[in-house]
Amino acid sequence: MSNGLQVVVLPSRRAPIVTQMVVYKVGSADEVFGHTGIAHFLEHMMFKGTPTVGPGEFSRVIARNGGRENAFTDFDITGYHQTIASDRLELVMRMEADRMANLHIVEKELTPERQVVLEERRMRVDNVPSSLLDEVAREQLFGKHRPYGMPVSGYVEDVKKYVPDDLTAFYKQHYAPNNAVLIVAGDTDGDAVRKLADKYYGPLAKRTVEARQRPTDGGTDLPQRVLRADPRVAETRWSRDYLAPSIRLGMSEGETRHAYPLAVLARLLGGSETSRLWRTLVLDRKVALSASAGYSAASLGLTSFGFDAQPARGSSIPEVESALADEIKKLLDDGVTHEEVESAQNRMLAQAIYAQDSLASGPRLYASVMSTGGTVADVDAGPARVAAVTPADVLAAARAVLREDRAVTSLLTPAETSK
Repeated sequence: MSNGLQVVVLPSRRAPIVTQMVVYKVGSADEVFGHTGIAHFLEHMMFKGTPTVGPGEFSRVIARNGGRENAFTDFDITGYHQTIASDRLELVMRMEADRMANLHIVEKELTPERQVVLEERRMRVDNVPSSLLDEVAREQLFGKHRPYGMPVSGYVEDVKKYVPDDLTAFYKQHYAPNNAVLIVAGDTDGDAVRKLADKYYGPLAKRTVEARQRPTDGGTDLPQRVLRADPRVAETRWSRDYLAPSIRLGMSEGETRHAYPLAVLARLLGGSETSRLWRTLVLDRKVALSASAGYSAASLGLTSFGFDAQPARGSSIPEVESALADEIKKLLDDGVTHEEVESAQNRMLAQAIYAQDSLASGPRLYASVMSTGGTVADVDAGPARVAAVTPADVLAAARAVLREDRAVTSLLTPAETSK
């Protein structure tokens, strides 16, 4: 649109409903140490009203009209979405456009919401040993007090000190049509969405938005090992994460070419119960109850490629690590077969088709790509890029990323077995 708002329409006539999603190109990785958690706090305050829509009224209106809604904050993105009957699209578009420009933050609403935000952290992080360990591991992998190394929920001491002016300044700095993507999926079409978008989002003025910055290197003094022994833990878990390039930003110039091969590698190594790791660690050597691999290419900066395993009863951590090391050595020495790559590609392509057919995952897919510098064309080209990956590409990506000097190993154990 003329004010810089990007609009994507994903028509589907399967049911008379629509999903509207607005995502802003800002997340916790845009924060600095000493001011963490503000992106997530602002997400909560977005429901506290404008001069024309009172505190909490946004959610009440959605509920009265039979819809559902939610919001999320991640490292690179903040999003808001509603699913509702298609004849109510104008209603949700009007209210979403209103709070894009007219949010009113006051102490009366901020003070109680701060307790909600802190309680959410207590429930999702402080009371979850694996989440506490993950925070320490990320800090080691990406660097202390650096983007991706600080928690999305923020440090408690930062969240406790925010006043309305802090959140208002952050809102005015990042919440603008030219820093947002509007995605509408479901029972509608481009003409209808364009008409409503012109009416409600069109009058909103663009603002100057600073270019986003991300470091191109990770933590220092790698490799590292982190341990958490906790009485709340019933079963030992082991994981290892390697610094990896995303599509948008690699560890060094040119390494973004490894993104799609890494996605294929994660699938064939540990994406199912027929994968290499599962067959070797679980079925053959019986040192683990489960084993998997994972990778996410949708990051504005660095990302990670990781392994996860739950040791079998009677098996030790060294046995699990030895089995994994053998598999990695085999991979780096011998590569992968055409059959393995083709099988992984077929599963990934099927998953991509299903994702775009969903009113939930479809918009989220476009949101994650477009909020990190990608385009609609990049989303549409994704399946072809996956299909073009060769065994040689997978091997090159593995050799570039699976390096001990860029890894953090994490161990979560019951307190009584910590030694």
